[in-house]
Amino acid sequence: MPVVLVNKAGGGGAVGMDGVAKAKPDGYTLAATVRSTVTILPATQPDVTYKLADFAVVGSFAYDSGVVLVKAGAPWKTLEELVAEAKKNPGKMTYGSAGLGTNSFFNMELLKQAYGFEMAHVPFGGSGPVKNAVLGGHIPVGAAALSAVLSVVRSGDVVALATSASKRVPSIPNTPTMTEKGHPDASLSTWMEIYAPAKTPKPIVDRLSAALEKTMKDPAAIAAIEKAGLTVEYHDPAATRALIERENEVVARLAKKLSVGQ
Repeated sequence: MPVVLVNKAGGGGAVGMDGVAKAKPDGYTLAATVRSTVTILPATQPDVTYKLADFAVVGSFAYDSGVVLVKAGAPWKTLEELVAEAKKNPGKMTYGSAGLGTNSFFNMELLKQAYGFEMAHVPFGGSGPVKNAVLGGHIPVGAAALSAVLSVVRSGDVVALATSASKRVPSIPNTPTMTEKGHPDASLSTWMEIYAPAKTPKPIVDRLSAALEKTMKDPAAIAAIEKAGLTVEYHDPAATRALIERENEVVARLAKKLSVGQ
């Protein structure tokens, strides 16, 4: 059966998700999106018209790790050295993120809480501009999506000090994870997930989930996803929903504390 891809731009994915939430629940209209559309957006944008209950979760299949990066030649060779410097100069150092309320922003704020240091935030319009600002020496520290900076990490132009992945990422195996460092809760990755309208019959959702799981075992699919800097990791509907609910708690609490979207 052919699959028709319809890009619904707007609101960081909110427009597309709203359309799927209101679609006929027959299994033929699905959302291929990132988890932040059901966690970060509702927590930071009061006008979002949907909620998690409006969807049937088909599953998650891959993620884009968040990374903390510095320019090659920076005086900090490890995350601990960077944290020590930030503690010596509270609030004087800056970091750039993909924007206020994004995964990279929340990742860095969770990191600050975990280690107890202050660092001023400089918002950019995406991970690409963060990469350029680090390379240009405009900011000393960047928080970005790995897929957007993988080429310059591999080239050695920037150094990734840590990732938000639960295990080491094959594309940058020498970079430690926040979980390894004892802070698994200071990690938000950009998960790729599939949703159907809430009233989609369970047999249809189960069939879609099984097809997704089978696809994520295909060597060609895995190779294509990993080439883009992502990590393949399938979770069934129940496991995905549990992870979403955990992230919702983290994001909602931090958004309220930082007055993001309030």
